[in-house]
Amino acid sequence: MVGSAYFPVTGGLFVGQDATNVLTQLGGRFWVSQDQRNTVRARFRYQFKPWLWGAAGADYGSGLPVDFSSTYAEALAEYGQQVVDRVNFQRDRVKPNFSMNASVGADIWKRDNVAMRIQFDATNLTNRLNLINFAGLFSGNSVAPPRGYAIRLKVGF
Repeated sequence: MVGSAYFPVTGGLFVGQDATNVLTQLGGRFWVSQDQRNTVRARFRYQFKPWLWGAAGADYGSGLPVDFSSTYAEALAEYGQQVVDRVNFQRDRVKPNFSMNASVGADIWKRDNVAMRIQFDATNLTNRLNLINFAGLFSGNSVAPPRGYAIRLKVGF
């Protein structure tokens, strides 16, 4: 996915010095906030028995653009070392994110029109800090959830 726009900009919200810059910029190209060059998602599911299945998946994103006009020291003071380490200030992009997930499920009871299924999910198995967006105008920072677990019990009748 490549997202770019060309000046002059019509519409949008620009605040402070950014508004002045936009009004005086008459030509050129800039990368929009959702320009993530490479995104890969993969999911695999295997049916072990008629009543038991397992699944695994992975997600990768090459990183969104960063428009941060303050210094590295100011970023460090405001957001902390862990978050700032996930930003490539030379490329003006968030560093790539990666997550692995797994699930297992089983039909534990089936009678006539009643079925009961249980499912266990584990997300972000590597427990990696994945920064999605950094210092966005409207959203600030977006940090993906850490490792998580869930159990679901589903009853259909």
